Amino acid sequence: MDNTSIKNNIRKLRKARKLTQEDMALQMGISLTAYRDLEKGNTSILNCNLHRIASLLDTPAEEIVLGYRPSQIEGATLMEVQQEYSGKIDNLERRISDLEKLVASHEETISSKNEIILMLKKRLGEDK
Repeated sequence: MDNTSIKNNIRKLRKARKLTQEDMALQMGISLTAYRDLEKGNTSILNCNLHRIASLLDTPAEEIVLGYRPSQIEGATLMEVQQEYSGKIDNLERRISDLEKLVASHEETISSKNEIILMLKKRLGEDK
């Protein structure tokens, strides 16, 4: 179990549910400092409280550990799991494609601006 990814998953899920660290500490019956240490990974209390945290976040402990929700189909075949996740994968692939286009657009804008800056610097150097 990788505490770094677990603490990041806890933080992400907590924020997605609009809970503060104080909310979590209060619900767990621990101090805010103890909860902050837990979320920072500065304590071994994480392993002991993983199921309690999962319950408070209304999330399976597996999702906190793995970073994704495992297949909900008990004893599912590979084909059934693929069907369950195919729509999610398609959405992610579209999002990746959109982000790649956005990055390319930003790179083009930066390149254009860099060319303009170079031309201005050259012109300012000639004016001296």
